[in-house]
Amino acid sequence: MRKLADVKSQGKSKLSPNNFVIAVFTIAALFLGFLSCGGGSAPESTAQKAFELRMSGKADEARTLLQEIISKNPQDAAAHYELARTLFHMGLGKGQEIFQYITQAENSINKAVENDPDNVIYRFFAARIGFMQAYASLQGDEAAARESIGRLSGLCESILELKPDYNEARLFLVEINGALPEDLGADSTKAEMYAEQLEDIDPVLGAKARVMLMPEETDLIEYWQKIVDDNPGNIDALEELGRTCLRNGKTEEGIKYLEEVFNADPARNMVLLDIARYHIMRGMRDAEMRGELAPLVEEALDRYLATDPVQPLKAYATGLKSRIRYETDKEESERLSEEASTLDPYYSRAFGVPTLDLFVAVGEESHNHRYLFQPY
Repeated sequence: MRKLADVKSQGKSKLSPNNFVIAVFTIAALFLGFLSCGGGSAPESTAQKAFELRMSGKADEARTLLQEIISKNPQDAAAHYELARTLFHMGLGKGQEIFQYITQAENSINKAVENDPDNVIYRFFAARIGFMQAYASLQGDEAAARESIGRLSGLCESILELKPDYNEARLFLVEINGALPEDLGADSTKAEMYAEQLEDIDPVLGAKARVMLMPEETDLIEYWQKIVDDNPGNIDALEELGRTCLRNGKTEEGIKYLEEVFNADPARNMVLLDIARYHIMRGMRDAEMRGELAPLVEEALDRYLATDPVQPLKAYATGLKSRIRYETDKEESERLSEEASTLDPYYSRAFGVPTLDLFVAVGEESHNHRYLFQPY
């Protein structure tokens, strides 16, 4: 079997061979960090209680409670769903053991879907886990990758069968079919079909889809600037312009636009994490700049923490601060690490921001969208 590093893009694949390999290893860096360096569900109150335990830094207690619930009622779909999220959450704090937890989480979410097949919330989280499994398969042989990508596509399509206006799933389908090589099962005609549907629904959603199908030489900053100009006041478009600038090394412009997003809507505090992580990645590429960039990282993280995020994300941001301090102040680094672990022993040690799908209430749909193959 061929390893994915040897797979060549074919047909109308939108990633060149080199860029595809870069994308795979970029995702690896995001997840592994940078320093080591039928039966319907019972009422959701018990699963919600487990969720609240996890949000207060007690994932172990949440898992125990959910396992007890399931042992008494194996058909409790809500409990299986929350157990899947709990295992996913715990896996993010376990470094290279993450995929052992993801496999367990997949088993749990499959049981949730089996017991409540019409619940789109469970299917959407199943797709989130499906992406993680597909990512893992990209490190192996082509046949395994093709199978897992096909499974992920099927999950996203099943979401649209249940809820045709679940546009985050449609965006994922554009990305899966438009960014991956066709010899892994990607279908460029499907990518185009879903992109056209999104363009008919909303100009900014359509733009988010269309950029994934454009040639590499396209000036995406110019493209998003036009979308912003054509849709005045649209924060989604401005956010994409800011992130696109950062991806293209336009630091001042990107930060300026993301600051405008945060000022317009302080609930979008994730842009502060993106700014912090952007500076961290600059330091990863240029060690000589780390001393200059460290205060900028800490400033962005402190501003994020001042917005009072949920406890697991507070722990995640504190953990990032600990890593930044490691080279200059090991004592403070250790203090911050202990603080993060006290907030949440399973706080994410990955570099990538944990998916917000983990933090919506048990009965709520998640409508979070971030590109699968972009660092921010």
